[in-house]
Amino acid sequence: MSAIFTRAGFRRGFLEGLPLTPGMAAFGLIYGVLAAKAGVGVVTAGVASVVVFAGTAQLLALHSWNSPDVLVASLVAVLAMNARYFLFGAAMQPWMRGLPPHIAYPSLFLLVDANWAAAMKEREEGRNDVAVFVGLGTAFMLGWTAGTLAGAGFGGLLGDTRRLGLDFFLPAFFFVLACGFWKGKADLVPLLVGGGIALAVDAVGGGSWHVLAGGLAGSVAGAYARRRGATA
Repeated sequence: MSAIFTRAGFRRGFLEGLPLTPGMAAFGLIYGVLAAKAGVGVVTAGVASVVVFAGTAQLLALHSWNSPDVLVASLVAVLAMNARYFLFGAAMQPWMRGLPPHIAYPSLFLLVDANWAAAMKEREEGRNDVAVFVGLGTAFMLGWTAGTLAGAGFGGLLGDTRRLGLDFFLPAFFFVLACGFWKGKADLVPLLVGGGIALAVDAVGGGSWHVLAGGLAGSVAGAYARRRGATA
């Protein structure tokens, strides 16, 4: 069954996404405040949220905003963190089959975890209106961008963000993200190795190299543990 793209589907997706928009706005608000703290202007932060539309990538990019020497490390880390979207897109391809390229590819620009999960549910229930996915993504982008503009515009009024604990938001966010990948005791070793290496590199050199070092160390430890378990 070929995919369709209807105005009614877009409207349904947009309305279903509205209850989640405040959460996106709150996330965007934090990004905007941290962006202002890093010296990013309101317009630049807002444009980044529209053009990039990737919360984790944008947050991580703030590490290298005033440190060009760690730009490569940040780019590699961003690519690694967002590699899952290649898999998400591949999983959506059968559901989107039949849409013309000028609709299918721009639709994937709005791909985030939440509307991808909704799209998979639509597929499982036999519905094929891709506009639902786009409507959800549009609602999310509006909330994210509005929060970004508010945070970047008024974040300076908060003064020292450390007293509010906002400087801890990024590591806390990624800790929660890592917990979401937890599948059992086998994940403990790569988590500890990656975290330990990241802390050690950060203590020695600072910057964003600890993100790349921790990610690589954890990945190698995880691959070794999996291979060892397969041959045991």
